Amino acid sequence: MEIRDIMRIAAFLPEYQSGAGQSVYVFFRDGTTGWLQVGMRSFLRQIARAFTVNLQEARKQYGPLIGKSNLVPLVLSPFLLYVPLKTRKPLIPGDPAYGYFRLRSVIEVAAHPAPCTLTLEGGNKLTIIQSYRTVCSHLRAARKLEAYLLEQFCDMADPEIVTAYLQHTGVQSDKQQ
Repeated sequence: MEIRDIMRIAAFLPEYQSGAGQSVYVFFRDGTTGWLQVGMRSFLRQIARAFTVNLQEARKQYGPLIGKSNLVPLVLSPFLLYVPLKTRKPLIPGDPAYGYFRLRSVIEVAAHPAPCTLTLEGGNKLTIIQSYRTVCSHLRAARKLEAYLLEQFCDMADPEIVTAYLQHTGVQSDKQQ
């Protein structure tokens, strides 16, 4: 899977597909959907490989920043975080229960219908089998992590390159206004 394809994904969930077993159901940012005949763990490894991310090390590094050791958001870049939320009760113990939702693709979180419903970029509505409060807590933690990552990214950026980019795109920085 290429980075360009991954950038189009709003969410991906583990699903049982009739006749095929474990699959990944993908919701794209434009509202379309698709099936991938691959297990969730393999799909996560493919995505991480495309962005050269070590999943174990990322979890160790980012978990303490948000006070979690499990269910740490999948960080592919400072601009691309996926939040794990429970989307199903597995039929077999050990099967994945959590789907991953692009933080910036979650448009709305609603408490009704219970337990919780997410509206994604593209218009898809998905039921999450966690409470509204728990989902909001996971999203807040992911936003906190995103803010930290963006701050680190901006601190590392060369000011001359940022200024040249802003001038090239026609955007004026606060210092120029």
